[in-house]
Amino acid sequence: MNRFAATFFTLLCFWVTINAQQGELDSLKRVLKDTKQLDSIRFEAGFKLLRMQLPIHMDSAQHTGKRLLAIAKENNNKAWEAQSIKWIGITHAQKGQYPKAREYFLASHDLFLELDDKDGIATSLGNIGTVFYEMGNYTQAQDYLLQSLKKSEEVKDSAAISRALNNLGIVHNDLRNMEQALDYYKRSLSIKEKLGNRRVLPAAYNNIGLVHSYVGNTKLAIENLDKSAAIGQELGDMRAESRAYGNLGIEYSKLKDYETALDFFNRGVEIKTKIKDDDGLATILVHRGTNYWEMGRFQNAIEDCSEGFQMSKTARKLNLLHQACDCLSKSYEAIGDYRKALQYNQQYTVLKDSLFNKEKTQEITRAEMSYQFEKKQLADSIKYHKLQTEQQVAYERDLNKQNTKFYFTLLISLGVISFLVFLYWKYRQNLKLKKVENELLNSEIEFKKKDLTTLAVNISNNQEWAESLAVRLESLKAATGRKRLKELEQLEEEIKNKIWVNNNSDDFYQKVDSLSSSFYARLNEKFEGLTKTEVRLCSFIKLDLNTKQIATLQNINPSSVKMSRNRLRKKLNLSPEDDLSDFLRAF
Repeated sequence: MNRFAATFFTLLCFWVTINAQQGELDSLKRVLKDTKQLDSIRFEAGFKLLRMQLPIHMDSAQHTGKRLLAIAKENNNKAWEAQSIKWIGITHAQKGQYPKAREYFLASHDLFLELDDKDGIATSLGNIGTVFYEMGNYTQAQDYLLQSLKKSEEVKDSAAISRALNNLGIVHNDLRNMEQALDYYKRSLSIKEKLGNRRVLPAAYNNIGLVHSYVGNTKLAIENLDKSAAIGQELGDMRAESRAYGNLGIEYSKLKDYETALDFFNRGVEIKTKIKDDDGLATILVHRGTNYWEMGRFQNAIEDCSEGFQMSKTARKLNLLHQACDCLSKSYEAIGDYRKALQYNQQYTVLKDSLFNKEKTQEITRAEMSYQFEKKQLADSIKYHKLQTEQQVAYERDLNKQNTKFYFTLLISLGVISFLVFLYWKYRQNLKLKKVENELLNSEIEFKKKDLTTLAVNISNNQEWAESLAVRLESLKAATGRKRLKELEQLEEEIKNKIWVNNNSDDFYQKVDSLSSSFYARLNEKFEGLTKTEVRLCSFIKLDLNTKQIATLQNINPSSVKMSRNRLRKKLNLSPEDDLSDFLRAF
């Protein structure tokens, strides 16, 4: 009864967890699709969604990555773009599409270099190195992983250092440098345990288990692989769990416990098929096929190894192709199909030579020695290890001081910002006041201009009336009797109605000169040789007086005004196409 209750409770917890996770996934999808949200919020939600999708559904994760890349490009945000491209590359790598993954990782690396993002550079170097490893190019893998390790140490990124150490261990593991591989793995695991990130522990225990397996320490191999599977299951990391099952299957197959091995292989294949882990599925199929060969089930072996061969060929995984060819060669030989057995044996030989020739091994050894020498030189010259310890102690000692400085700086910054805001507010207020003053001044000037124009027109009209009066007086001299008397009465009435003061003209010119003083100064400064009459003519034109009105004010003929305008145009250096009135109004 107790066992039933425990099982029921476990299933209930699992169901609640799955439903809660699905609810969060749906919520993040809605935020990502909502174009009314800020793009920063959508990108953050999409990034979290991608991370959640990655262990359970690779195609969905890849689709989310491409949507994030579109948002990044719409905003011309290089940092978002670099991250999006990197994660799209990760989805391709997880699916075993290594050439495509390499393409994306190299593109993200270029962007991180452009942004001078040292953490991003270190990560991208590690990703590129891992892809080269999966494609069987150990030389390139070693080169990029060492670069990643050095860059990670420069920025003191413990997680990246651990990752680079782990991947270097994998390279040495494949090259059968097991002592170096185990050293890298243990250093990597030590850092991971200190960081407290349990999500990376399954891979670490898995790799250490593989080294123990190779050197024949079966007990330690199974112990570490069991830890990897248990932690993966605990975390819901199906990829890690299935990987551990596959390696446990290999270990039990070595012990000739083929049924137990087959059980682990079947569990691994089931999970990898479910999460669409094509890369891992190819690996476990080849190993299950080899186990079938050991069991004498040759047809099953051919089916698994053929499928693994095709998947590895697509992904260009040379090391796995090598194993698949060996399995197929032996299986076809066992059923008597010697032609196919020979065909796969030849491919096996070519791949073996390509992967493990002496020249490549020496090149990797040289790269490793070069890196270690560089590290030793650094340690000898500045007492590297002692410096690291002193820096750690200094960091812990100064942490409180740094926090105090931060808050003190923050308060001062807030005070400075507040003062600058106040100054800006005062500046804006003064601008508004000056604007009002300028508007009032412009209104007054405009009023005075209109007053002058009106005065000029009145003077012009009075002058015309005076001229017509002289003509009528001439005709009056010739009149006699009652007609003459009537004409005199009309003239007397008109004169009484006209208020004409001789000093009006003088008053008008004084007002014109006063209002146009700055205008006169600018004219005389820019154009030498202008007479007072010409300067006044400029003012009359600017006041929009016509030729007849200007002629009346200056007591000259309209034709003389036209001549004066022509002379003025020359002195102002105007071309025939230029409009004199527009020029003076804009001056």
